[in-house]
Amino acid sequence: MRRAGRSAAIPLLLAAALALAPSRSAAQQKKEDLPHPKTVEELQKAMKDVLDKEHVPGAGVALVANGQLLWCGGIGKADIATGREMSCDTEFRVASISKTFVALALLKLQEEGKINLYARLQDVAPEIPVNNRWEATKPLRIVNLLEHTAGFDDMEFSEVYNLKDRYDFPLLDVFKRFQRPQVTRWPPGTRMSYSNPGNAIAGYLIEKVSGQPFDSYIRETFLRPLGMEKADFPFTDAIKPLLATGYEKNPPKAVGYPFIYLRPAGDLKASPGELAKLVQFLLRRGRTGEIQLVKPESILRMEVPETTLGAKNGLRLGYGLANYSSVQGGVVTHGHDGGIDGFVSSYRYMPEHNWGYVVLLNSTNSGRAVEGLNRLAIDFLSKDFPKPKQAAINLAPKELQKYAGYYASRAPRSQLLAFLDDLAGGTRIRVINGKLTRSGLFGQPEPLLSVGANLFRGEKEPEATTIFFPTDSGKMAVASSGLDGIPYSERGYLVMPFLRIAILTLCLFLMLTTLPFALIWLFRKLIGAMKEVRHLRVRAVPLFATVAFLVIPLCFTRLDGSQIGSFNLWTVGIFLGTFFFPLLSIVSLVLVLRVPKEEIHRAVRIHSLLVSSACCVLTGFLLSWHLLALRLWAAS
Repeated sequence: MRRAGRSAAIPLLLAAALALAPSRSAAQQKKEDLPHPKTVEELQKAMKDVLDKEHVPGAGVALVANGQLLWCGGIGKADIATGREMSCDTEFRVASISKTFVALALLKLQEEGKINLYARLQDVAPEIPVNNRWEATKPLRIVNLLEHTAGFDDMEFSEVYNLKDRYDFPLLDVFKRFQRPQVTRWPPGTRMSYSNPGNAIAGYLIEKVSGQPFDSYIRETFLRPLGMEKADFPFTDAIKPLLATGYEKNPPKAVGYPFIYLRPAGDLKASPGELAKLVQFLLRRGRTGEIQLVKPESILRMEVPETTLGAKNGLRLGYGLANYSSVQGGVVTHGHDGGIDGFVSSYRYMPEHNWGYVVLLNSTNSGRAVEGLNRLAIDFLSKDFPKPKQAAINLAPKELQKYAGYYASRAPRSQLLAFLDDLAGGTRIRVINGKLTRSGLFGQPEPLLSVGANLFRGEKEPEATTIFFPTDSGKMAVASSGLDGIPYSERGYLVMPFLRIAILTLCLFLMLTTLPFALIWLFRKLIGAMKEVRHLRVRAVPLFATVAFLVIPLCFTRLDGSQIGSFNLWTVGIFLGTFFFPLLSIVSLVLVLRVPKEEIHRAVRIHSLLVSSACCVLTGFLLSWHLLALRLWAAS
């Protein structure tokens, strides 16, 4: 979700894969200097400048200070065509912020003795198709669904959008139709990997235990008691005239309102004013007015992860029950983000200082926009509070050296996109000038300061955000907090990613040489200068293989929104490219090996042999990454 250096085709694939997911893609980009507003008016102007710079039509913002609403309003346009202005009451699709209410609902049901979050999912809902080969020793528990530690894959592409069924298509039928994500990829309760299907299963448990549709239970138990009068999961008549128009790209293009299957995970609509009441509720530790809806202990449990190996080894920060800790501006905040077609959302709160905020955007054009508004809000609300840092401990370089190495990602969110981490992912931990540092494969090293046993923080971070620990197999692993951190990585060999990149670069270069070479021999063929030349198929088949491969990224760039998981010209093109490329690669190698040496020019034979070999090597990579014969429209 959050790596730089990907090909031009990949962001479109990611856009569908990450629908409903926290929109944190800008966090690893270079941060630009922003002003430090001292008044609400200055803050509004600074936020407007960010929106204008990033070509975002509008935003809804709410600020809470000392537990009270400080300001709530809109900046820019809710609808460009009609000129409708943003306001405190403008409704947005808030996407994965929906998950907050799923967690609250299950905590409420647990307080009432109707469910136990530490119960095995198999015991509570055996009808849900789940395949956990570690069930005997590492059973899948309900809490793993809420902390994203079930080991599930994220959505299949055809599972993202509901293009053919009724809006309230039964959740259980969704899980039975799309079963591939519900196969655990590692023992549950070890690694955090964001999974929308897992949270949707948690939503289904609300229905089973309460006897009500999940949205009805959440509406009656939380939304209306909190004073969120119009907020809802269904697209109601009360919401329709207030909903902002969602946009993408620049100039802005309206994206419509596609339905989704995994409604508990991301289909809530709410205004900044309504979500400000959620922030106040969390600051007040589960209390609204004179009513204690959930116990303070339940709110505290939401904010603290328990089930990852990082948490079990002592890391306090991370993803709790649909609530994650993030460090920005020198403070630790809690909350959640969201992203869905045309909308980006974020809320944060700081219980120790009793402040929080909501930022909602009606465009997915720029992740930098929500990142900038978040930073401005945190800077403004925290300006009058001290920002202490956990004291650093000086360790000898020899002690630090035991953590050094290259750590490869071992908890991919989307298994189909795991190859991106193989190509340019991973983390380098080095000791430089007596200090432990962290960087990406090609990034600038940033110091890590020791603050405890195996615990480290960045120079501007208030407390430990990174932890090193040994695995059961004896390997060293690392994890760091937040959705932009390191969910789970194991130490490996640095030479592997560089060797992989070098091999793939060479293969692609050799394949691309077929294009200018083809222009020459095709022209000579047209003018009759190759009448005596034999075995043209030795030249043609590697060319066809290269063209088949190039069709794949071309089709990805043409996909738009809900097309990613449907049967259309571009997904068919991806299937044909990933189907014929390996076949043509093998055929081309066989042809060049079988042709008699004396019947073909030596240079032509060597070139065809190199290109065919390159195609076969690339086919091997695609096979290992499960990227052959891709049918993005197909369900498991």
